[in-house]
Amino acid sequence: MEQIDIPQERRYCSKLGFSVLAIMLWSILWQFGLYWLDGWILPFRMPETLYYLLLLVGHYAVSLPIVFCIWRKTPPMPFCRERAGAKRMGRWFVIGCALMWLGSLIGTNINDMVYALTGRDPVGMVDESFSQMPMAAIVLGACIIGPLCEELVFRGLLAGRLARYGQKPGAFISALLFGLYHANLEQFFYAFALGLLLSYAYYRTGLLRTSVLLHMLFNIIGSVVPMLLPDTIAAQSALGLFWMAMLVIGMILLVRGRKQQVWLHGPCAPSLKAVLQNAGMFLLIVACFVQTVFNYL
Repeated sequence: MEQIDIPQERRYCSKLGFSVLAIMLWSILWQFGLYWLDGWILPFRMPETLYYLLLLVGHYAVSLPIVFCIWRKTPPMPFCRERAGAKRMGRWFVIGCALMWLGSLIGTNINDMVYALTGRDPVGMVDESFSQMPMAAIVLGACIIGPLCEELVFRGLLAGRLARYGQKPGAFISALLFGLYHANLEQFFYAFALGLLLSYAYYRTGLLRTSVLLHMLFNIIGSVVPMLLPDTIAAQSALGLFWMAMLVIGMILLVRGRKQQVWLHGPCAPSLKAVLQNAGMFLLIVACFVQTVFNYL
């Protein structure tokens, strides 16, 4: 394990933080620009599906190429090259469903508590947002474009480069930033938990498409399927039974498989000072907190 040059590693991690911060800031600027274009410049209103897709595509189409241009000479650490067979993917999917349900339960209760403390009626930000979007935009945005771009940033960029300090620290920091990036308490806990699982899948197979596929499946089962089910007691009961089964089976698989987990060490010793005590990461975390606060105002 290499001796760490803390100032040099801080500069490395600061560059990572500034890269993700640039993606986040461009997202905000693009959102305001598109809103201004649709509301004030164009003589007509855009179709809702087109508006939401432009919102998502424009967010990443500009920022991602620039960020990866900056990092093209710094490849991710070498990972395992284990085969992602159907059995392994199925196991990760069930565990992910369990983590998603449990994290969602925690996040929803804390979200409701925040609204109660401020004397307001609870609002489910995710449900409210999806209720305003056409189904085509949800499928293309939340289940295809979003997972692909988020995996490029949080697994391909962050988890891949932070694995130099070891895969456990790399997974933890990238998952933490992934949770914070969602900018609301309702999603933070399950996004953090799924971030750990997706990083592990990426590390074990060395293939970003593994985590992309899992991410797409989680978003489909979490957002599209409930909207497609009929609003009947039988359908909702069946969905509830499905989540309960996933929770029980997923927790059993997770506990039983914990000793078989393999996390590789990186060439550099783990150092929170290097990873977090720098300008880029500090400003990124502050920006995520500020955006979260604004979402609750």
